[in-house]
Amino acid sequence: MLQQLYKATRHKRSQGLDYQMVHHWKRQDPNLWNLSRERVWKRDRGLCQSPESAPPKQQGLCQGSIALSDCHIDHIRPLSSGGSNHARNLRSLCPVCHALRLDEKHRSLTSQLVKKGLIPVRWQSLSWL
Repeated sequence: MLQQLYKATRHKRSQGLDYQMVHHWKRQDPNLWNLSRERVWKRDRGLCQSPESAPPKQQGLCQGSIALSDCHIDHIRPLSSGGSNHARNLRSLCPVCHALRLDEKHRSLTSQLVKKGLIPVRWQSLSWL
């Protein structure tokens, strides 16, 4: 399946059509993103990659081992700040660690997890970079 997707991408490129490879600085095609997501999750062995010094891990909120269906793939350096979709810039995070990452874009996720009781209402001191 992966070879077929890359073959189709190369064909689009040869025709001068828009294409997105793993290293582009914009969102990937959903099919390619799903493949990248699974590869990163496998590389990380299904474990949350937030630092040991991150407050969610120190406070015991980190979920540690995560299923692919629950895994969040995080851009270490966001695309909006010049980051890429390259595997070196991606890591697996549990939903809690992802929601508590110090980034305004994660606030809707944070409020969802507060409602579910997975993180405390006063979560601000638990955020990390």
